[in-house]
Amino acid sequence: MFIMLTHFTDIFNVGIWQSWLSSDIHPSMPDHLVQKLPDYVLSSRADSTRKKYTYGFNSWCKWSKLHYFSSLPASTVHIALYLVHISETFNSTSKIDEAVYAISWAHKLAGFPNPCSSDLVTSVREGAYRKIGHKINKKEPITANILSKIVHLYGKNCNNLKDVRIACMCLLSYAGFLRFSELANLKRSNVTFFPTHVKLFLEQSKTDVYREGRDVVISKTGNNTCPVAMLEHYMKLAKISENSDEFIFRSLSYCSKSDTYKLRKNLPLSYTRAREVLLNALETIGLDKNQFGLHSLRSGGATAAAAAGVKDRLFKKHGRWKSENAKDGYIKESIDNRLSVHVSKKLGI
Repeated sequence: MFIMLTHFTDIFNVGIWQSWLSSDIHPSMPDHLVQKLPDYVLSSRADSTRKKYTYGFNSWCKWSKLHYFSSLPASTVHIALYLVHISETFNSTSKIDEAVYAISWAHKLAGFPNPCSSDLVTSVREGAYRKIGHKINKKEPITANILSKIVHLYGKNCNNLKDVRIACMCLLSYAGFLRFSELANLKRSNVTFFPTHVKLFLEQSKTDVYREGRDVVISKTGNNTCPVAMLEHYMKLAKISENSDEFIFRSLSYCSKSDTYKLRKNLPLSYTRAREVLLNALETIGLDKNQFGLHSLRSGGATAAAAAGVKDRLFKKHGRWKSENAKDGYIKESIDNRLSVHVSKKLGI
């Protein structure tokens, strides 16, 4: 069978879909139900995952068309050659993984056997890992001391919305172990203040597959770096009303006449802009910004909690981790903690 596809959506014209979407097979079934099958199947993956798979499969389709290969179902030899091509062109293991996952899912959707599970493709993939090197360079966690410097420079007794925004974003992300997507999608209606703490309702979270929502509680500390006090101060400066359903962290516009900033239209702050703002702040206080990223805030909070001996069950719940490996990947152990194991003494030397 030789099928040359040009786009991810073409999957729903081949394989099992040729018969499933045929009106002859479903004479008594309402057309609108049959036509919704692809949409429901695609919804089995998160939007970000779907976009990545779509891009990966479309790239495979272009390459296979260029060399007159069948895109779907694909030959194990052709996929192996494609992985070699990616390795030589991009020198990236993530690109290889993206191709394998995308092609595998496309075959699964169309009801074809998965050629990526073959020994040949697996061997080529492992060989590419060894040639490229599969080392992951993680960013450094942001510490409480770094946050204190940021707050001293940008947040303490400050009425500049632009400065208070970065201080607030940092403290909230650190204290709540927030992923950027969780922070960016926070709305005023998701925030509830109490005498001792604030509760954040996360409508969407990476591990919340069925969108049930997750609560995160952050306590008041009474310090200059108190995330709750900073959040209250920020929302007062931003003039976000208590009954608002607007996003909390948004782009800003500058008014030269009054020398002030105000929030722009109701769209969440972009990842690129948030990262730029954070790295500029870190550079301003004398740090090497290349060692940090937005995930450094979540990692920093997790590392501090681990060092403080927070119970594992509460630790995982607060960070919304599903597995131990995922949780442990965010923690950077200090040399003192590592030495406290006293391995050498247990070896009898």
